[in-house]
Amino acid sequence: MQTKISLIFAVMLVATGSIRAQEAKRPPLQVPSSADSAAQLVPSGWRLETDKVREADLNNDGRPDAAFVISNGGTSEDPAVVKHVLLLALRGDDGKLHRSMVNDAAVLDGDEGGSFGDPFEDLTIERGAVVITHYGGSRERWGFTHRYRFDNGQWKLIGLTIGFTDSLNPEHYDTQDINLATGLVRAEAKGGEDNEPPKPLSAGAYYELEAMLVDRAPKLDGQVAADEWAGYSVRLNQRSQVVRNRALWKSADDLSARLHAVWLGANLFLGVEVTDNEVTAGDTVRLVNKRGVVIKPRETKIMPQPKGYVIESRYLLKDIAIALKAQEKYIVENLDMVFDPSIGYGDTQGFQLPASLEVIDVDKAGPRAVLSTRSPGSPYSGAIRIFRKGALILTTDRNQ
Repeated sequence: MQTKISLIFAVMLVATGSIRAQEAKRPPLQVPSSADSAAQLVPSGWRLETDKVREADLNNDGRPDAAFVISNGGTSEDPAVVKHVLLLALRGDDGKLHRSMVNDAAVLDGDEGGSFGDPFEDLTIERGAVVITHYGGSRERWGFTHRYRFDNGQWKLIGLTIGFTDSLNPEHYDTQDINLATGLVRAEAKGGEDNEPPKPLSAGAYYELEAMLVDRAPKLDGQVAADEWAGYSVRLNQRSQVVRNRALWKSADDLSARLHAVWLGANLFLGVEVTDNEVTAGDTVRLVNKRGVVIKPRETKIMPQPKGYVIESRYLLKDIAIALKAQEKYIVENLDMVFDPSIGYGDTQGFQLPASLEVIDVDKAGPRAVLSTRSPGSPYSGAIRIFRKGALILTTDRNQ
């Protein structure tokens, strides 16, 4: 969950942003479209990080592809702040490596690690996924591990691990391991901030909606169109996801849901496809804080379906943050920084809103079952994490 460390990390990014503005001019980043090897794809004036060249089959075609990093600056001959760029290349039928991705945001630069120095640690390949690890900070240390997989022609973020520690308070740490494909998060936290009593170990799981920034808002018409809800979805269809009256839940046909989230401007949009074998007037979907207080949408539309219903809603992100302020002290201030394009806050780890989505099934006897992104017995609520453009699906951010 968001902490005071997040606010300090954001302040650090403001400072590094001013440093980047003073960087020396870089050589052109014109990566050849194809070559026989990774080294031959490196443009003039850039160098290959030879100890981080990885070859493996990344698109399941049986041929070895390549993932590697090129850099500029950061040497005695070129003391400018080191810039790292991720290159991903797929091997074609001709045996050559063909440029697939050129991205200078996925790997942090040398001035983005705080007093700890260059935060880029390693690039590896695990089970066909490209894994990038960072570590940085000063007193407050942070670490990020991003896992990208080639899926339907796109490099999608499928896993994200986030960790915070305090070098002067070794008892304090906060970690989250996120499976973006399912939304399942496993988290642990211990210790506490300065001037706070130490907290015992808390550990648990919950589900998180990953909200992509979109160019066009979904139409709230009760019809879930595939092109309106880009990115990821979470499915609530298991007994373990029932947080109330579990014994009354029979199956996914009895009650289940598929959850979608995107955001644009100041708004968060939620789309929920509910399967319910007996829809009544009291059935609904609601967003709640940790105390169970309902966060009201600014707009909503419900449309009956043959086997359930669809509900689409628009929330103001600031309304959600205000409703969560009691449990997350700095959440409103942090959200303001997410909205500021001059600050890189949230670029690497997204921005988490610890609110739970509940699907409520009511019949004549009262509540039958409640499905939730909050897991039973977990000390954590469910969550929604908003990402800036280009974070969830990598794009080539240089003209080629």
